[in-house]
This record gives sequence, structure tokens and C-alpha cells, in this order.
Amino acid sequence: MKYRNLVLVMSVVLFGYSTVSFLYLSSAGNRPGPTPNRAIDDQVLQYNAAVKAGSLNDRCVQAGFVASAYIQAKDEPNYQAWSGIRNNECRAAGIAQ
Repeated sequence: MKYRNLVLVMSVVLFGYSTVSFLYLSSAGNRPGPTPNRAIDDQVLQYNAAVKAGSLNDRCVQAGFVASAYIQAKDEPNYQAWSGIRNNECRAAGIAQ
């Protein structure tokens, strides 16, 4: 009986949450704003650290990681921008592309 009551309570809670979420998104417009991507933010921080204290090779590798994070997030404009940064950094490090 306890299990049945727990399932009933959880069903009501989930239904209420989904209803509130739907109403909020409907009133907020078409779509919520972009969600921050922590993986990308972490990679950019690593790149900035490499710029400050790393070698030219470190800068090349970290710029490549940032570009990869953007392509995984399906963010083509930022991927293109970071690919250019990667190419410049790798060229400065003497690494062929």
C-alpha cells in the first residue's frame, strides 16, 4: 500500500511540474534563451590559461579543444571562429594543419 501511495504522489508531482513548465515556456515566448554550456566555458578558460602561461603548442592544442567543444554543441559560427584561432595558433607554433 505504501508503494502504491508513493507512486500516486510522484505521479501527481511530475504532472504538476510538467504543467507548470509548459505554461511557463508558453508564456515566455517561442523558446527559452540559450543554456550556458559548461564544457565550452571550461575549454575557453583552459585556452586563456595557456595564453597566459603556456607554450605555443599548448595554445594550439587548447584552441583546438575549444573548436571541438563548439562543433559538439552544433554552434557553427563559433566553431568557425575558433577554427581560425586554432589555425593561427598552430601556425605560430610551427604545427602543420
